[in-house]
Amino acid sequence: MKDYKLFFFDLDGTLVNGNALFPLANEVIEYLRKHNKRVFFLTNHPSRPREELGERLKKMGLEVGVNELITPTLAIKRYFSDRPSGSSVYVVGSELIKEEIKKMGIHVLNHSRETAMGEVFVVLGMSPNLNYEHLQEGFFLLQKGARLILLNPDICCPTESGMYLDTGAIARVYTSAAPRNHIKPEVLGKPSIWMQQVLLDFAGVDRPRAVMVGDSITSDIAIGQAVGMDTILLLSGVSKEEDLMTIRQRPTHVYSTLNEFYQKIKELAYV
Repeated sequence: MKDYKLFFFDLDGTLVNGNALFPLANEVIEYLRKHNKRVFFLTNHPSRPREELGERLKKMGLEVGVNELITPTLAIKRYFSDRPSGSSVYVVGSELIKEEIKKMGIHVLNHSRETAMGEVFVVLGMSPNLNYEHLQEGFFLLQKGARLILLNPDICCPTESGMYLDTGAIARVYTSAAPRNHIKPEVLGKPSIWMQQVLLDFAGVDRPRAVMVGDSITSDIAIGQAVGMDTILLLSGVSKEEDLMTIRQRPTHVYSTLNEFYQKIKELAYV
């Protein structure tokens, strides 16, 4: 690990536990920066734009620059930059994400009865303000042929109170309610090809010396392996030790907690 130059950290379940940092999270990041490592933060959390997420982390005690944050909104830009202009989007989720999409110049629908422009997409992302009306309006559009986009595929999100239902779980309301329509969601968050492209943009020529650190085998470890990076799994969130028995390609390193990872990099002078 002493040769790693870039560290990409997942947030929820890795550095962040609900509304607080895990013990030693700030110390780990400061230690890496002190030893001239570049640090970036990837999240599948779809309800906050980068500026607000950065402020939230600062209040927790973690100094993060906006340009160090990699979120699903960057994957949205990637996705729609490859599509013909003139699409329409209905957002089932955060109002802040809706505003971010408007800033991209994409037409945002306020309800299913509004006249749409071009191809129609329903963008789903977990949000505390999500309600039945939002879900139903999205479902009306899906019945008319709109395409479903998930800002992340995660079933659960770890917090200090327990697991929260995440976007992947909510999406099953749509996919199970309309099996005849064969709704097949496209995923933009980790480990999708769209987020892979964003990750590669940040890694640049230093990709061989980059490592992905996270708590989810199917999200964090998967995206790291997909782009050819080494990976570090922390068993502090979604994935547990028994899950390692079910996968073909193990992470490069596995640690029980962030504390154990921190002690190792200091003890063995890895960085």
